[in-house]
Amino acid sequence: MTELRPILEVDGVGKAFGRVTVLKSGAFSVYPGRITVLMGRNGAGKSTLFRVAVGRVRAEWGRVAYKGEFVRRPSLARLARRGLMYLPQDSGLTRLFSIHEQIQAVADTFRASDRVDDVSEALRLSNVLSRRPQDISGGERRRAALALALIRKPDCLLMDEPFAGIDPTDRELVARGLRSLRDDGTAVMISGHDVPDLFELAEEIIWVTAGTTHWLGTPEEAQHHEQFRREYLGPRGDDLRFPRDVGDR
Repeated sequence: MTELRPILEVDGVGKAFGRVTVLKSGAFSVYPGRITVLMGRNGAGKSTLFRVAVGRVRAEWGRVAYKGEFVRRPSLARLARRGLMYLPQDSGLTRLFSIHEQIQAVADTFRASDRVDDVSEALRLSNVLSRRPQDISGGERRRAALALALIRKPDCLLMDEPFAGIDPTDRELVARGLRSLRDDGTAVMISGHDVPDLFELAEEIIWVTAGTTHWLGTPEEAQHHEQFRREYLGPRGDDLRFPRDVGDR
C-alpha cells in the first residue's frame, strides 16, 4: 500500500505580536482527499497558524513544507501557483466586482468555464451573481468564495472559519461543497469552533489551545480525549455526530 503523504506540513511554528505570544508550537499536516479540522476557541491562534502557513504572517520560528519541499519564506502568490488556495474568514472576495465576474475570472484562468453553471447551481448562487460581496449576506459570501475553489479545484485548500455566523442552510451547502472538493482529491483544512458542524464534517481533528496544537485523531477519538472533552467540549460532547464515509484513508 502506498503511504499517503501530506501536501502541506507546518511544524513547530511560533508567533508573537509584541509581548503577546499567540503560538508557541503550532503544527498540522493536510492530506489529499481528506478534511482536517483545526479547532479552538476564539483567539486561540487558528487564523494566525493559517496565515503563517500561507505567508500572510511571518513566524518567529518553525517550518513550512509544501509538496515535500521546505518553504524558506512562504508566499501566498508562489504557493498559489503550485496549487494552494486560501480563503480567509472575510471570504477572500474583492468588493470591486460582482460575484459572477469573480467566478468567471477564476474559470477563465483555470480553463474551467464548463463548471460555472453547475457550481453556481450547487451552491444556489443564481440570485446573487449580479451583486457585489458587500451587498449580500455573510452566508452568501461564504458560498460564493467556496465557488471559486470548486471551479479551480486546488490541490490544497485552507478555509478559515467557514461556518462562522451563517445560517443552517448555508452551513449545509458549504459542507457539501467541501466534501465535493475532498472527493475530487483536494487536501482540505478548515478551522472553527462550531463543534457539531465541524465534527460531522471532519475526518481528523487538531486542537489549538494555550499556544500549542494537539492531534486528536478522528472525531470519535477526539470525543474521548479526556482533556479536550473536559476543557473544550463539556456536556455537549455526548450529542455529537460523526461522518459516515470516512473509511480507512
